[in-house]
Amino acid sequence: MTKRNDEIIEINQSSNSLITTSGFEGYLSELGLPCEGILATDHEREVMSLNLPFTISKIPQDLKKDARYLSKFVASSAIGLYDAALNYLWNEVIVSLREKVNLYGLDLFFDAAVGGEVRETYLTYEDLSSIKDVVLIDNCKKLELISDILHEKLKHILFMRNHIGASHPNDESISTHELLGWLEVCVNQVIADRPSEAALFIKQLVGNLKREELTISEATAEQIGATLKQQNRTIAGNLLVTIFGIFTKKNTSSKVRENILKLAPIVWESSSDDKRYEIGLKVDKFSLNLDEESTSLANSFLIKCDGLTFKSEGTKARELEVLLDRLLNVHYPHDNYHHEVPVAKEIKGYIKEESDILPNFEEKLIENILICRIGNGNSYREGVSPGAKPIYNEIIGLLNSKQVNKLVKKIAEPTLRSQLNLGNCRKQIKSLLEVINLDLQEPRTKEAIEYIIQNIDSARSNIFKTKELQECMKYL
Repeated sequence: MTKRNDEIIEINQSSNSLITTSGFEGYLSELGLPCEGILATDHEREVMSLNLPFTISKIPQDLKKDARYLSKFVASSAIGLYDAALNYLWNEVIVSLREKVNLYGLDLFFDAAVGGEVRETYLTYEDLSSIKDVVLIDNCKKLELISDILHEKLKHILFMRNHIGASHPNDESISTHELLGWLEVCVNQVIADRPSEAALFIKQLVGNLKREELTISEATAEQIGATLKQQNRTIAGNLLVTIFGIFTKKNTSSKVRENILKLAPIVWESSSDDKRYEIGLKVDKFSLNLDEESTSLANSFLIKCDGLTFKSEGTKARELEVLLDRLLNVHYPHDNYHHEVPVAKEIKGYIKEESDILPNFEEKLIENILICRIGNGNSYREGVSPGAKPIYNEIIGLLNSKQVNKLVKKIAEPTLRSQLNLGNCRKQIKSLLEVINLDLQEPRTKEAIEYIIQNIDSARSNIFKTKELQECMKYL
């Protein structure tokens, strides 16, 4: 054992441990400063010196050589300043988590952690210092850089660091076993933990997508899709938000956007609805900000992913109003058969399920689809656009019982009722009514539809004047 009078710490060469002497407390006393309850007891420090080397040895050398806060942790622990040691341990955790975020991808992290207009100001590794510790660990969990259990453990350590560590004034004490337990968690599950293959895969993918010289083949896209399906949906969802952000940036090249569109449907399919709705809200924001360029880009992204239904209800209603007006505008000219198709497809893009037919546009939807589906009565193609006809049938097939009642009553209104005198229009009405699943309708509705199908050819426009049909329709 070596010893010098000016040393605070004795070095026990046989055990290779650090044990603080009582000389430091005497030094505090000489300075007239408090010395009781400042340092851990000799027994506590001895327990620390015996266990510390084993835990630190678990850290790979390439990670350990730059762990400056761990050095300060060891120094503070050896002296017995456990509250300061906890602070340094937490600092090392934050540094390690920032490195994991950087490896995973800064764009991915900032997309998840930062919202609103300030997102554009978070770009570099240095910007991570502006992220609060709790936000960092919450979003590391969200991105699956840490597990749910580890997230809770780190929240507990952060709470302790804030309440009994040296970061804030306090009179609490920390035992050696507590501090060693926190050290074990931080070393084994954070500091010495290597990034997952999924994290490396996403990091590399996002980096490659930004390269203009990259060309994604169909085979490569399928392979990426297969890999994503093996991962948790959260990973794909975060990737979706990131590639959407790259795609809608105004300085993104057309080549990069082309590659993103090849992958977008695959990533969309592997993502959760929460992330899809998040994209929809971003589109709404572009629209509300009158950012026409970004809105157009965002819409093309959603159309490629078949995701227009994930916009907000207000946005869908406004855009469908415009589309339904366009549908009638292209229906009446002589070249309507071709021009109805793209508009009908776009309308159907907003309506995938029954729940997508919202009350604030259902009346107009039913009326305009009926007008186009019944057709103009011409002999050519029996008066209906052949390309748009199956789309109209799909929409009609999604109507619920109350909406079917409205459809039947619409046919009885003068504008459409007059069409019943044309043979091809009668034929189209019968065929569109046959699309409806009668087993799901109210008894009176079912009776009315069956009566129309059976008697429309003989009664024509007068069918709605018959006593039998009038009795049925009183209850619709």
